[in-house]
Amino acid sequence: MKDNKSKPAHKYEVLIPFVNLLLFDKFDSLDSDSKKLSDFFIEAVKTSNPTKIEDNFFTKRVCFYLKELSPKGRKHLFNVIFNNDIFINTLTIGNLLENGLSPDEKNTLSIQNKILIDLLSYKEEAKFSRSLVLYFILQFEFIFYFEFSDSKIITKSEYIDIINKLGSFK
Repeated sequence: MKDNKSKPAHKYEVLIPFVNLLLFDKFDSLDSDSKKLSDFFIEAVKTSNPTKIEDNFFTKRVCFYLKELSPKGRKHLFNVIFNNDIFINTLTIGNLLENGLSPDEKNTLSIQNKILIDLLSYKEEAKFSRSLVLYFILQFEFIFYFEFSDSKIITKSEYIDIINKLGSFK
């Protein structure tokens, strides 16, 4: 008897099109043994801070991806981010430090509530926030420092390694 169970979806499946957008300048996945990296990605790797919050390759791709995500995709992304305690705690501490606030319970809860409101605003109304961009910076910075065997091509094995690192903040 043939097993009719489909392969389970990758927990971070909603982020895979973004990886593809960064690497190949389109949402399509790697469908061969190797593929040329986009010229935009290759140039971004050469910069000193490719994920800096400014009008650059990375933030343009983040904004494009977030705009194109369907309501179902936004819900999935919300769940991925909301269930990532490391990200929420990192962003909370960063906000406390950035605003010169003491890390007491009141300030911590206030910051966490703001993060939740930002995430819900994106999920429900597709409104971007700094919190979302910071998530993408923390989640995807490693790609710019990934050691490809060829600086212009990605192999299937390297692509799988990148996909498998999604959510790890390594």
